Amino acid sequence: MKNLTCLYTLLAAGFTLAACSDHDYICNDPEADLNAPAYHDVNDLYQTYNLFWKPADGWVGDPMPFYENGQYYVMYLHDARDGGDTFHPFAMASTTDFTSFTDHGIVVPCGADNSQEDALGTGSTIKVGDTYYTYYTGHNNNLWPAEKIYLATSKDLLTWTKQTDFVLEAPLNDVDRNEFRDPFILKEDDVYKMLITSRAYVSAVNDWQAVILQYSSTDMLNWSLEDPFYYNGERMLECPDVFTMGNYQYLIYSNWDWAETDRRTRYVYREAGSNTWITPEQPALDDHFFYAGKTAGEGSERYLFGWCYTRENHKDSGSKVWGGSLVVHKLLQNSDGTLKVAIPTPICSALSSEIDLLGKVMDGASYSNSQYVLKSSGESKAVAVFDGIRDAYRIHGTLNTGSSQRCGFEFGASGNRSEVHDLVFDMQASTLNLERILNGQTVAVVSSVNLPQGNEFDIDIIVENAVCVAYINGEKALTNRIYQMNRNGWGLFTQDGEATFSIKAYK
Repeated sequence: MKNLTCLYTLLAAGFTLAACSDHDYICNDPEADLNAPAYHDVNDLYQTYNLFWKPADGWVGDPMPFYENGQYYVMYLHDARDGGDTFHPFAMASTTDFTSFTDHGIVVPCGADNSQEDALGTGSTIKVGDTYYTYYTGHNNNLWPAEKIYLATSKDLLTWTKQTDFVLEAPLNDVDRNEFRDPFILKEDDVYKMLITSRAYVSAVNDWQAVILQYSSTDMLNWSLEDPFYYNGERMLECPDVFTMGNYQYLIYSNWDWAETDRRTRYVYREAGSNTWITPEQPALDDHFFYAGKTAGEGSERYLFGWCYTRENHKDSGSKVWGGSLVVHKLLQNSDGTLKVAIPTPICSALSSEIDLLGKVMDGASYSNSQYVLKSSGESKAVAVFDGIRDAYRIHGTLNTGSSQRCGFEFGASGNRSEVHDLVFDMQASTLNLERILNGQTVAVVSSVNLPQGNEFDIDIIVENAVCVAYINGEKALTNRIYQMNRNGWGLFTQDGEATFSIKAYK
């Protein structure tokens, strides 16, 4: 692929290659359109993330958000990737608007090497009186049981003390003692409930199931096991989260299926006072590049916090790697109780300065009256390609797919465009896909969500460095990581027909 290998070609030919201080290497393919944007090879390790936040010294794993007085405090598993003997301590960041975060560093450290707290696992926080209680998982695969539940307390959310006299472990019978994690705390009337992810024997179905166990307490220290809160036939139901909005109660969890092909954040819901869970027709709240979603908010305002995977060697061809950047969605409720996923309003406000778009390559495309009309016959692409944009930006507007069966947005569209990443509105399948395209052929469908009905869509796409989140009609979200997108050209495309884009870009 010439636009990916031209760095080495230039070096071999004796050309001078300029390297900027931020590890941004620039080149262009001599066979590319002379107007095409230059190709940048940007090392993502050296990029700063503000909207899709990550700490400077690591990556974000399983967020555990807590809301108080207009502030979101986000504990998370700190993924240092330093090969240390212990790993995943709790760190914290805070924000009021999801556009800037304060890094508070490590707040709950791991235990000693080879202890039960060799690694920390997901938990949750609740405030009782003037004290904050965070229950969390202590994990060590070399011990039996591998997982136990521990407690830390605080008076200010920032300084935490481990309560070393508290420990909760799975019962000896009918529960997998090595799968006993992710405690979530809620209060019902005067009783506290602790929900724990596990596998257990469920008498109602006479089978071992993925289970969210349920404990109760009146003093936060002594816990009694009750009937399961929820169960199904999957492998595990990770990171449970429960909240009430209007007349409905929601259970959010991250699915770990047996085939490991459907690990997505999902939900079920039920009417207040009912014991019957409803599985929506489309239970996933994003696709598999968004994981471990948990919520926080007040009243009817609710936000979903998850993380976007990284890849091996920070290359689009690499396998997915646990942990990455924080991604926050806004949750909205339909009249039937189902949920919609929308862009947080403060992000729109932060990205509101319009950018002049100058078409670098216009092939089968025309522009007039603030619209780009693209016409294609057969499988050949009509494209409008624009220069890459540094730092975070927003693409906003509408797309009318018209007669086109495949159209959308192209990222990494620099040089000769031999490798690009297409956000495809596939009208035959009624899906929004991210597809990796090599030499005009789809080599991978990276992620996918179902499209709303119709052929005209409201679009918000937020890009920061290698993270891209698309919101459709204020009800669907698709999160991805695209390394080649970073500072490279982007564009519009259509195949097999005509499509009309009324879009603008903002910083």
